[in-house]
Amino acid sequence: MPLSSLLVQAFNDHPLGLCGQHDPAKSVASVESVEQRLNLLTLGAVLDTNHLNAERWSALAALHDHWLLDPPQAAYKSSPQILAIMQQLHIAGPQYIARVWWQICRGVQGRFKGSWRDLLKANDDNAQTLQRYLQQSQTTFPVFAGPVISARWLDLIHRIGGVTLQDWDRLTVTLPPEQIKTARKFGITEAEVHPLVSSALEVWSTSCRNLPAESCGLAGCPGK
Repeated sequence: MPLSSLLVQAFNDHPLGLCGQHDPAKSVASVESVEQRLNLLTLGAVLDTNHLNAERWSALAALHDHWLLDPPQAAYKSSPQILAIMQQLHIAGPQYIARVWWQICRGVQGRFKGSWRDLLKANDDNAQTLQRYLQQSQTTFPVFAGPVISARWLDLIHRIGGVTLQDWDRLTVTLPPEQIKTARKFGITEAEVHPLVSSALEVWSTSCRNLPAESCGLAGCPGK
C-alpha cells in the first residue's frame, strides 16, 4: 500500500484523524527540544511492544525533562535505580525493559555522548544506514536494534521527531498476524509494509466504530 493511500493520509494528515484518532505519539511533537523529543521517542519505541495509546504517550511527554529521559544522566544510574524510578513514575512495562533502557542509555552515552542527534548524523540521517547500524550493534542497543522496533523508531523520528531522514519511505516491517485480516480489508496483500501503514492499521482496528465518513477522515472506509 502506498504512503499516499487514503488510510495513511487520514492517519497521518487529516485534521479529523483516522476513526477520530490521530497518531498516539503526536503529543511528543509539542516538546521544544529536538534531543528531548528523540529521547522520548526512543523510550516510547522500546516500551511500545503493545502500541502505547495516546494517554500513555502524553504521560511520557510530560516527563521530557526528567533524568530518566536524559541518557547522560540515566547511563550513570544502576539498572535497579532505573526500574525503581519507572515504577515510581507508573511507566508500565515488563521489568526487563528497565535494564534494556539502562543499557541503551549507556550505549548512546559511550558512543555519542548521549546524543541521539549525533548518532543520526553519524549515519548520514539515512534510515536504511541507521537501521543497519543498529542491527550491527545489538549488544549495545538490545531490543531497540530489532528490525520492527528500529523501523518504528525511525518512522517516528522522521514524522514526529523533527529530523528528516533520507530513505524513510523504504522502511518496512512484517505485518503481525493480528493485522493480516485487517490489511486484506484495505487490499493489502504484501507481508511487508511501511511501519506507518502498520500503525494506521492498528489504530483503525481498535478505533473504527462505524463512524460517519465525514467524522473520521477516511472516505470509503471498509468498516462502513
